[in-house]
Amino acid sequence: MNWTTAVNPNYVFIMPQLIITATLLLVMIVDFYVKEKRNLVWVTLAGVVVSFFSVFFAATDEEIKLGLAIGEPREFFGGMLVADGFTFFLQAVLLGVAALVILLSVDYVEKFFRGAFLEFYQVLLSATLGMMFMVSSRDLVTIYIGLELSSISSYILAGLLRKDPKSNEAALKYFLNSATASAVLLFGISLLYGVSGQTSLQGIAAALAGTGVVAAAGEAVLPLIITGIIFVAAGFAFKVSAVPMHLWAPDVYEGSPTPVTGFFSVGPKGAAFGAILRIFVVGLSVGPFTERWTLIWAVLATASMFVGNLTALVQSNIKRMMAYSSIAQAGYMLVGVVATGTQPEAGISAVIYYVLAYALTNLGIFAILTHLDQEGGWVTIDDLKGLSSRNPVYAWAMLLFLVSLIGIPPTVGFMGKLFLFQAAAKSGYLWLALVMAVNSVISVGYYYRVVKAMFLEQSDRPALKPSFGISTTVVLSIIGVVGVTIASNWFVQWASNAAALLK
Repeated sequence: MNWTTAVNPNYVFIMPQLIITATLLLVMIVDFYVKEKRNLVWVTLAGVVVSFFSVFFAATDEEIKLGLAIGEPREFFGGMLVADGFTFFLQAVLLGVAALVILLSVDYVEKFFRGAFLEFYQVLLSATLGMMFMVSSRDLVTIYIGLELSSISSYILAGLLRKDPKSNEAALKYFLNSATASAVLLFGISLLYGVSGQTSLQGIAAALAGTGVVAAAGEAVLPLIITGIIFVAAGFAFKVSAVPMHLWAPDVYEGSPTPVTGFFSVGPKGAAFGAILRIFVVGLSVGPFTERWTLIWAVLATASMFVGNLTALVQSNIKRMMAYSSIAQAGYMLVGVVATGTQPEAGISAVIYYVLAYALTNLGIFAILTHLDQEGGWVTIDDLKGLSSRNPVYAWAMLLFLVSLIGIPPTVGFMGKLFLFQAAAKSGYLWLALVMAVNSVISVGYYYRVVKAMFLEQSDRPALKPSFGISTTVVLSIIGVVGVTIASNWFVQWASNAAALLK
């Protein structure tokens, strides 16, 4: 007998979330009894690692197997949550992101947060928990609750440097902009609920297909439905920092603590894309509505790629440069979202594979930036001068990560962009794929400035001494980038099967 049948399957399938919740409580308890607060790092990291491996145990059901076998997804808690390959894939990525952020932040928390390990790791765990619920929800209510838990935690993380005006400004700007975006999203959700009478994504899809209230009202409700779709798209455009809802990103990325910026660049963005795919593929891929939202995302993808890459060319602060790079990366991923309109499995698998590739690459970069930040404050491109002699491992690792972000073969970034390109071409959006290719070339301009500073310019600054947490994060990121590149067929198959289970 499969061991998952021995207990209530509801609890088996949400075991990763339960472990993170238990870790939250355990960290509070341990904080009362340990004098060396640094030990909280290992308690938190252990909980996240256990939760990561529990994803694989929770997915051993014969009908799921983490997306490696095609079968029917499991619904529970009234259909509000779902266990399928898509859920497990993204939960594994998000927990991996949390584990790496915990590692790279150890020395930073002790130095800049005055040892506030409890506060930092509790809020980080809360944000991770919210993101996990976002990607496992099949109901607009639970998606929104997960999003708000993640967002509120993110405001706190951005402002943890309490005596730093830039950190305070980042937290305030993030809060005000995000609160507005959440209100816009909630208004869109209320319109969809008002028209369909459902918050379940499958119920909304059935209503839009011409049953129930929508069928009775006929074309009279079409403007309300389109307006609801636009507002929902606008709300999530903010969460992924897509143009024109991107203006918060540069200031928040620059002002937030560097480990937090690394977390923002991959964690909430990956969870938001998971929610976008669930809402638009499961709930809104109905008849003429699909054409409307694919056009919206195509326009936002194009604008995000051009604005992000062109503006990054003139940045001197590397965190602002990475913010605009993140905006452009959101545009690339939106190409896959557009492709889901006619080629759902190809588009979904391309997006979630790219989320994995981007997370591994970007966290490696921010681990190195965190070390530089600890040494000398805000990081500019000039601070990277002579890095090849000050710390050759960091310099060559940074080169690998930047090459992957550009999309130069045979890196994992190239594979991710190739799958996005193929998905767009298959879905009839070849022009959008060509826009993505052009923007990849544009991005070489600002990434090369970093490479030039590291290898071709000299600096009289001292060598960077190794840091256990940061060095381990960099090494794990290198292993991840190289490993996923070598085993790309397996990861592509995993992503494809996970996409096939999204229903």
